[in-house]
Amino acid sequence: MTSVKLTKRVVDALKPQNVDFFTWDATLPGFGVRVQPSGRKVYVVGFRAQGSRRFRRLSLGRHGSITLDAARKLALRHLGDVAKGADPATDRQAGRQAPTVAELGVDFLDEVDTKRKTATARKYREQWKAYVLPAIGTRTVASVTPADVSRIHRKLTDKPVTANRVLALIGSFYSYAARQGVRSWHENPTRGLERYTESGKERFLTPAEFTALGDALKTAEKTGLVAPEHLRRQKGGKNRPIGADDPIPANPYAVAALRFMALSGARSGEVLSLRWDAVDLERGFLTLGESKSGKSVRPLGGAAKELLASLPRVQGNPFVFPGQKKGAHRDNVKRLWAAVRHAAKLDDVRLHDLRHSFASGAAEAGLPLLVIGKMLGHKQAATTARYAHLGDDPIKRAADSTAGAISRAMAGTKPTPVTPLKKKGSA
Repeated sequence: MTSVKLTKRVVDALKPQNVDFFTWDATLPGFGVRVQPSGRKVYVVGFRAQGSRRFRRLSLGRHGSITLDAARKLALRHLGDVAKGADPATDRQAGRQAPTVAELGVDFLDEVDTKRKTATARKYREQWKAYVLPAIGTRTVASVTPADVSRIHRKLTDKPVTANRVLALIGSFYSYAARQGVRSWHENPTRGLERYTESGKERFLTPAEFTALGDALKTAEKTGLVAPEHLRRQKGGKNRPIGADDPIPANPYAVAALRFMALSGARSGEVLSLRWDAVDLERGFLTLGESKSGKSVRPLGGAAKELLASLPRVQGNPFVFPGQKKGAHRDNVKRLWAAVRHAAKLDDVRLHDLRHSFASGAAEAGLPLLVIGKMLGHKQAATTARYAHLGDDPIKRAADSTAGAISRAMAGTKPTPVTPLKKKGSA
């Protein structure tokens, strides 16, 4: 049994092993931290209740969600209760019959962190904090009704996609509650609630708009662009710096990231976190291990490959598009994108529309949906099917040609005479 004086530095330095292990605090017997193979670290308190020979452990909170000092105070309080004859583990088990949504939500989100992708877990936490806690956080898990959840859903009528995602989040929470024995499976308050219809926003850039986008990117790189007014500090503001409206040349890696999104059809998160060890310039492929759809191999077009080949590598930084911090990638390109699309008069175009436009160009070129799906890293054919109607142009052109011929015939216009080819040997 390892026993050391626990400090934040000591806890941060603990490395996961193949099995769970505990490191106990030398200054407070019974207080320690549990390290799981996944790297998750949980503060615990161990004790034997009076009259019992059984050693029990009680989780106090995940390292990072609770501070070391706060965990130590909790442990001290529980150990004090044990000394008075109480059994904190039994008390907690009994209390689980009526936890609040906020209380059980802490454990639920900790599980989300271990089982969902980082971006998904972050989104869950944001939606939980913004929409669930204010509405039902103080209610007991067992007391929440379908009507309560329906009210949360209705308040987001103007955001149908968000409304449906929050409904799914609450449903997932109650599935977790059922696994913990807090509420039965058939009592999930989201059951039977109808989702809003989600109409996908399809915005595809035309060739002329791509030209305008390219021109704006060139200007951003050479001389810089002024951000839209709503992103600038209010004029006359107390701390408004001199020259706040003057254009400043953009970071070349940020400009390159936007160009690469347009040329590859990759998601913004995949591009910004792209590592050099995932790039195969010789064969023209990207191997993404942590994309939205899991591991994915994507082909690189010639222009996209040339762009990557032209980028200087930053020593000590494994990322293709490095950020300001040493060894880190760019967090986002939102401010640059706002300035670029404003300059190109594309204010209604979202960053994700570059991916849609890449797909639409492939569909209009007549490429099979299976091929388009492979280029975009889609796992489900249904995801790519949204672009199927864009491949109808050749059929439309055939219909135009046929209708035109019939129209000319009906108008009495003679077709253009065709000169027959002469046979070999004929005069």
